[in-house]
Amino acid sequence: MDIEAILAIIFVLGVPSMALATHVVLRPLIREYARLKGLKVDKDELEARMAQLEDVVHDLDRQVNRLLEAERFRRELESGRSERRSLPDI
Repeated sequence: MDIEAILAIIFVLGVPSMALATHVVLRPLIREYARLKGLKVDKDELEARMAQLEDVVHDLDRQVNRLLEAERFRRELESGRSERRSLPDI
């Protein structure tokens, strides 16, 4: 057999079969890579949204504390007024 016949058989049968085998083997790996890359993007987006939610919760906590302080101050003022009213005038 000539080298040309062997090369012809390799190129006609061997290369397409190797390409098909490579495609079958690599396709799940590429899908997994794409899925993991997508998860990384989702993870980054999720972390950004969590940071925004933490900021919102922090702001709400600060506002509630300010409202509590204002209510406490108002009650102290009102209790001071009622004590003054109950004291006899001299």
